[in-house]
Amino acid sequence: MVNLADFALVIAFALVLAGFALVLLRRSLIFFLLGVELLFNAAMVIALVGGALWNRADGQILALFLMALSGAALAPTLALLLRVRKAFGGSNVDVLRHLRGGRDG
Repeated sequence: MVNLADFALVIAFALVLAGFALVLLRRSLIFFLLGVELLFNAAMVIALVGGALWNRADGQILALFLMALSGAALAPTLALLLRVRKAFGGSNVDVLRHLRGGRDG
């Protein structure tokens, strides 16, 4: 029989893999942000499982902190993404290559 904590850790591992895949393989800034959010969610699942296994409220407190951090990081990032899309006509990482100083790469 599979323990619920083991199942939650498998889910967290799947979230980490999906997050890293989106961050490393996609060229769109939207998918990059989605990957970062998946990594935050995996950290929350791990914190909640750890708190439940040791019967402590620390995991829930850390999960609340991660939710606040995720929201605080996402709001200005989405605003910058909209500004980049308006200024450069796309949300692809390659659109921003000319912002490098002094290089033509």
